[in-house]
Amino acid sequence: MQWRHLAAHALGWVTTLPYRWRRNVHFGPRLLGNGRLRISGPGRVEFGADVNAWSHAEVNRLITIRPEAVIRIGRHARLNGCTIVAAERVEVGADCVLGSCEVRDHLSYSESPVDRRRPGRAQPVVIEDNVWIGGQVSILPGVRIGRDSVVGIHAVVFDDIPPGVIVGGNPARVLRRLDSDASGDNRGE
Repeated sequence: MQWRHLAAHALGWVTTLPYRWRRNVHFGPRLLGNGRLRISGPGRVEFGADVNAWSHAEVNRLITIRPEAVIRIGRHARLNGCTIVAAERVEVGADCVLGSCEVRDHLSYSESPVDRRRPGRAQPVVIEDNVWIGGQVSILPGVRIGRDSVVGIHAVVFDDIPPGVIVGGNPARVLRRLDSDASGDNRGE
């Protein structure tokens, strides 16, 4: 099994080689990848240590719209077909798992009927540590998702999510609180 990990790390390094020459992209050590990672735009993209970007079906897309935009992926995060688009800032905390979701800190149109043809205002998105985001989830501008939360498949997140809950639906709402004793989470000790 050790040779498979070595091969996956080597593949992660080799397949990200075109991005490693760019000054605005920084990879932490031991990235796992299989060539399904696309990074574009003039802004900065930063990966923490031990990020797993091995996508099974869909490509991971990290797109910055402006030179001052930043996308930060925390250590031990798992990306599996997600799209992250930043005009200002999107932060994904440590130990997060992102399915084939879409995370945007701005909309390509204004919410005002008068200004529909103009882009919306950028508002940072923060996904705190140890958050699991299911497939086909949309996370909209200005949202903060609290630590240890789960966002169910097909949810549309318009508002902040408190820590330690399961949310789902459109619009996303809290379905129930997570019991940290039952999950064995002892990081707070």
